[in-house]
Amino acid sequence: MRILTLLTLSLLLSGCSPKQQNIDFQQVLEIAQQRANQNKSLSEDTLLYQALEHYRALEPKDSARLSQATILTAIHHWWKGEKAEAYNLLESIAETDKNALKTLMSLSNRDYNYEACHRYLLRIMRDETERKSFENQHALAIMLFYLNRPEECIRLFGNLTQYIRTSSDTTNYWRQALRNYADILSDYGNQEKAIELQKQYLHHFIEKKDSMEVAFAHASLARYYLLQDNLKEAEHQIALAEANTNDKFLNNLPMQSYMQLLRSILHYAKEKRIYIMEWANFVNQLGENAYIRQAITDVKEENNRLLNERNLKLTIKQQQTRLTMIYVASGLLIIIAVLTFIIQRKKRQAQEKEEELETLRKLVTESQQHTEKQKDDRFFKSVMLQQLGVIRMAAANPTAANQELLKRMTAITNKEVVVDALLDWQVLYQTIDYIYDGFHRHLLERYADVLNEKEIQLCCLLRANFSTKEIALVTQQSVRTVYQRKTVVRQKLGMEEKENIAEALEK
Repeated sequence: MRILTLLTLSLLLSGCSPKQQNIDFQQVLEIAQQRANQNKSLSEDTLLYQALEHYRALEPKDSARLSQATILTAIHHWWKGEKAEAYNLLESIAETDKNALKTLMSLSNRDYNYEACHRYLLRIMRDETERKSFENQHALAIMLFYLNRPEECIRLFGNLTQYIRTSSDTTNYWRQALRNYADILSDYGNQEKAIELQKQYLHHFIEKKDSMEVAFAHASLARYYLLQDNLKEAEHQIALAEANTNDKFLNNLPMQSYMQLLRSILHYAKEKRIYIMEWANFVNQLGENAYIRQAITDVKEENNRLLNERNLKLTIKQQQTRLTMIYVASGLLIIIAVLTFIIQRKKRQAQEKEEELETLRKLVTESQQHTEKQKDDRFFKSVMLQQLGVIRMAAANPTAANQELLKRMTAITNKEVVVDALLDWQVLYQTIDYIYDGFHRHLLERYADVLNEKEIQLCCLLRANFSTKEIALVTQQSVRTVYQRKTVVRQKLGMEEKENIAEALEK
């Protein structure tokens, strides 16, 4: 019964595991981190609030997860436009967490707050390793440009190559730093040096056969030549840039705008005219491309929404099916447990009745063996059974003795017949005294103030050599109750636990 109950509970609990009952905060962080790495909005990642509170309250502390939750929650605030909350949250851990400082710098840069971005970068570069980092030196040079500090900016760009340590630094130097350096020199008016550096950049990527970077280089050279009033070379560079364009270049909106601007400047410089038709076609093309991209995005989002709905419905249906199966299984287990209990109970009752019947048969057999001249246990048993009416009943219907005995026992057990009303203990006590030389009388003289009536009856039956089962049968008590009464009698009489009561009283 107990095993079945435990099995039922385990099945019920299996339908609601901790993973289903509670939020998997580690997964929440992993998903948000992936979106942040892809520069996607975290404005809808509202579970980050709960994740942060979870890791704040967690014992023992998981410092890495707490830091990650803090940074991602700050980014969530930033995407929602709650920028003060974002910066405050990051500042709360910035002194001990370098990643928080880097996030502060990144967000300040996206907010065009170059002074704050420069300040955070300098805090990062307090560490010697960070100070020697090519990436940080490049970022510092760009910050100096936006802060209008040309001398420091040019000097730092000129020294960048000494910070190159890895192949990744080399790649970043060619793809970003060198081109930025050339553009900044051009912006400061040094077109010759800018052209020189941009041509180095151009030849490098011609060798690499990277048409995208080649197109960028030609577009930049076109601007430098325009600023030199070298219109012919500028026009040539624009043509080369267009000749090297690819799908990636064409889909780059800032680059398209930049190219259109160069063409318009060139036309104005050559003809003192700005062609509206070109701008109109360009703007219309941008609008059409934006519409197509938005339409494609909308379709994808709608398909994703429908797919998510179907997955959600399927998940709910699976959960409902599982719960139904659990309820059915639990119900069956409960029914089996109840039936098992009932069967075992009936089996025990039948066994007890069989034992009672066997005991009663023994009593009847022994009592019928006595003669008038005999003065022993069998005579006393005969008297008691006669009072219960069992011998008469058995003699009246000898062919169905077992059934009648059981019927009689059932009547007594169900209290249809009160045993105390059937037994005349005064007569039984006289019989005990007659057979066992005044046992009952001597018992009263010694222990009348110690033993109660039920306990005296028990002692008399024990003296008459009644077994525990026989006593339970004739007094209609449980065997356990008889054992308990015997223990109480021993305690009252100061006897050992296993000492024979009848023998002790005979002494």
